[in-house]
Amino acid sequence: MAMCIPPLKGWSSKHLVVAAMIGTLVVVAIAAVIIVDLTPPQVFFSIEDASLQNGSYKQQKFYNFTLSANNTSRRMEVHYTTLNTEIWITPSDWYSAELSMSGFTQQPPDNVTKFAGWAELYQLDSMMASAQGSGAGNWPNCTVVVIAKVLFKVGLARTRPYHIRVSCFPVNFRDKTRYANCTY
Repeated sequence: MAMCIPPLKGWSSKHLVVAAMIGTLVVVAIAAVIIVDLTPPQVFFSIEDASLQNGSYKQQKFYNFTLSANNTSRRMEVHYTTLNTEIWITPSDWYSAELSMSGFTQQPPDNVTKFAGWAELYQLDSMMASAQGSGAGNWPNCTVVVIAKVLFKVGLARTRPYHIRVSCFPVNFRDKTRYANCTY
């Protein structure tokens, strides 16, 4: 039995409602595919090879570490507009750390990228003693905070910029932490 579609003039209100519902379902399905396709992947950060080195002056220290960024997406590139780190040695004392990005701004899909980081600190002996002796601080376990502004790109489509802030704890620069995972 063949089904024939009556001319548009002959459509009843039932036909129009069914056609409108089918059209709406098609539009919703297409929108859902686009939204799911452009949902940004998670970028995971970790701190590796943390170490503390003495400088040429008595109170000078160099905190060295490697920041590892893991783009888990199989299709999306990550574009870093800013990437900053801070080393918190106590809840109230922190220092800005530098990252060697050397012209790096985008990370390919399914890729782990490593950045060398360091901070040069001139610390007073009294501050070091208070940080070690106080119950409020976690010295020598530090927290490394990563602050990034990223956007994701697949083909010509780009997402809006996202702000990512993660904390990596515990990072022990004295005992040379080999790996510390970062959490959101």
